[in-house]
Amino acid sequence: MAHRFTRAPLTAVFAALVAAAPLGAQWQGVVNFHNQRDVADQGQSSDVQYVEGAGGMAKMNVQDKEGGPISVIFNKSQNTATIVMTARQMYMTMPMDKAQAEVREQMAKSKITDTGKSEVVAGHKCEIFHASDPEDSTETDACIASDMGTFIMFEPPGSQGRGGPESMLSKVQSFFGAKGGFFPLKVTTYKGGKLDETFVATSIEAKSVPASEFATPAGFTAMPGMGRP
Repeated sequence: MAHRFTRAPLTAVFAALVAAAPLGAQWQGVVNFHNQRDVADQGQSSDVQYVEGAGGMAKMNVQDKEGGPISVIFNKSQNTATIVMTARQMYMTMPMDKAQAEVREQMAKSKITDTGKSEVVAGHKCEIFHASDPEDSTETDACIASDMGTFIMFEPPGSQGRGGPESMLSKVQSFFGAKGGFFPLKVTTYKGGKLDETFVATSIEAKSVPASEFATPAGFTAMPGMGRP
């Protein structure tokens, strides 16, 4: 997810978006996650807030060490992602077609298994799926809820070609979609047999989210040469 914001230049965010999922309209609310990366090497941790609203809207809020608060607003109906940089009072909107095609290509490479097990994470039940990617020796266990709509994902800076929960979850999502929803609450990734990364929901609050939550702040400037498609 958004943990790689702490490693890469801010401009790398723009080229690294991957978002492919239709949003479930029946659930609205806020989910807070804690992410620990490079566990074996005692790497950095971060917190991510995910907000899901009505009408195919979602947003992820991240604190970037270099650029300050960053939000990524996903609009399903327009098939776009908008990156909002609060400290710079700027934003950039980009279509997701190319990223979606890349995700579909990735999905063909992994083996997905229903473990038949379940767990309760942040007070919510989820079912555990296992994904393996033979190309980079990555194994991922993802605990997925089917009654919270569908989580929109993006691959953060620094993770290109690395595998990890973002690319793996996109594959699990396709496998799990028949159940009516895909929302990861806990993801554990192993690299070369060693624990590499964890991404866990710490709180879940179902509530109505106003449309204003997903609006570009007034007075913010579009990135030069980009703007809205």
